[in-house]
Amino acid sequence: MFLVLASLPALPVPTHYSDTDSHANSVIDLIFLDMSSAQISHRIEPNLRLPSDHAPLLVDLPISPENIHLHHKALKCDSEEENTFLSAVNMGLRALNFSSLDSTASLDLLAQAISQVFSHAWEANARNITVTS
Repeated sequence: MFLVLASLPALPVPTHYSDTDSHANSVIDLIFLDMSSAQISHRIEPNLRLPSDHAPLLVDLPISPENIHLHHKALKCDSEEENTFLSAVNMGLRALNFSSLDSTASLDLLAQAISQVFSHAWEANARNITVTS
């Protein structure tokens, strides 16, 4: 099910500028967003089109603090935690036996062991962060 909502620009100018005089400067412009049209406004900027034959559509999206509040685990780049994580993964992978891959069951066990090496290193070194607006 699709819901089509109309948003009319403040300045009704074309978004397509044909190189051929006999062709119309008309196209169907579609903007796909996951929010109600009451929150959305857009504008056409014909002065920003050159050298293109299409003028850009600019959309102002509202950001409210209650919509953005994400929790993640992360490793800061070039940090001591990142170095410890990489060392733990390196040591964990070196400890695994890669030579006995003679069946799909042994391959599955090795894949699980590799996953556990990364998981344990991540849980031990990544820290919780909160992303907000």
